[in-house]
Amino acid sequence: MARSYATVGQMLTYAVDRASSSPDLENWSERNVRVEVMLRHMLEFVLMSPRSRDAFLRVVGRTEHTTGSITAAPRLRRSSPDLVAELLPSDTESDDGARLAISLRVGGPFSTAQLQQMRTALGSSPQHLLLAIARHTDRAELDGPVPDGVVATSWARVGRRMPKADPGHAHLWETLGEVGENAGRPVVQFPVDAKRLLTDKDTAREFRAHLDVLHHASRTLFGTSPRFSTRRGQTDAHLQAGVGRTRTGLEFAETDHGSPVHFLRTGQSPVPLGIGALVDEADRADAEERLAQLSRRTAWRTEAGSPPETGELIGEPASSAVEGARLLLWAVLNPMLLRDRGFDLAPARRQPALTATSFGVRLVQRGDDSGTEYRLWVGGSREWRNLIPRVTREETPDRPSETYAVAPRKSQSTADFVWEVHKALRSLTIR
Repeated sequence: MARSYATVGQMLTYAVDRASSSPDLENWSERNVRVEVMLRHMLEFVLMSPRSRDAFLRVVGRTEHTTGSITAAPRLRRSSPDLVAELLPSDTESDDGARLAISLRVGGPFSTAQLQQMRTALGSSPQHLLLAIARHTDRAELDGPVPDGVVATSWARVGRRMPKADPGHAHLWETLGEVGENAGRPVVQFPVDAKRLLTDKDTAREFRAHLDVLHHASRTLFGTSPRFSTRRGQTDAHLQAGVGRTRTGLEFAETDHGSPVHFLRTGQSPVPLGIGALVDEADRADAEERLAQLSRRTAWRTEAGSPPETGELIGEPASSAVEGARLLLWAVLNPMLLRDRGFDLAPARRQPALTATSFGVRLVQRGDDSGTEYRLWVGGSREWRNLIPRVTREETPDRPSETYAVAPRKSQSTADFVWEVHKALRSLTIR
């Protein structure tokens, strides 16, 4: 069958079949590597067509050289390219042995140092060419000029320009561009208006009121302040105090019976604390009495005990806006999404506690041995006027601290907003 009649289904089937036996999936555990292996073989499939190959080299590679087959190659090391080929000499009398290498990324940007390392690995000939394709927003994150012999482009540009240059395979190029552009984004599709939720004063005050209940209850019942969990392997953010396999603690999570604060023990269903936002002195007195009763009881604290039943709700129930804001902020603070952007949670002993003014997580950049720490946090004063997240690079001996607030834009999707926050965090790592 002529390649001009190839379908998206054939391209994906080929990529799945080839990727399933790739040694990269044995050596690398990061989620984005799996996507990059798929994209490697999808691109290999399209470039089997000589017409598509020539258009790709001309439009993306910006070269008039041609090649034979461009074949996928396993990454023997992190700097190894994804596809390789020999560049054919422009005339029959010259043969400089020039090579083409194509490297693909979806989750994070290529640094200038990485590009230089990959280009150097090709050899010293000025005819060698490296094509680096990353997610479109990462182009602005390059920390220096693109090295000689390197062409850096984006999945968005590939998906936009190649269908025009190679109309016979337009549908394949559009699919490649869309997968490459979106694979690195967090999958956070909540039906909420991020701008309205995070900039509304009433929502911010109500959210803070429920956090005050968590903070006070944790201090009263456990003598500690809540922190975000750093348990290895977790896929969600957990703001909690005292939770363990054999210990009942408190967690700020999905609203249940009007309360986002729950009793929780690992492996058991959560039980609402039964205390909502406290708006008057009578509610505060009732809440103090309930917490005093719980602190005098000991059965629920023991290994064989169960979380206590707490009765009717005291105070005001959490609104749908509070739950929507929590979902959005917990996506911003999601440890799995942060890992995909190159950040790990700092050790538990260095995690900031929930205070009367703020909450957040402390992070370290993977592979950075400088000891620099970063914070992703909300708040900043006792009276909250918004829930806009902030990113901070903490002070080091050679660099002052730096902080950015990342406000959602009108009609911005939740996925794009989370990506913008994480992108701002990453921008703090660039010197």
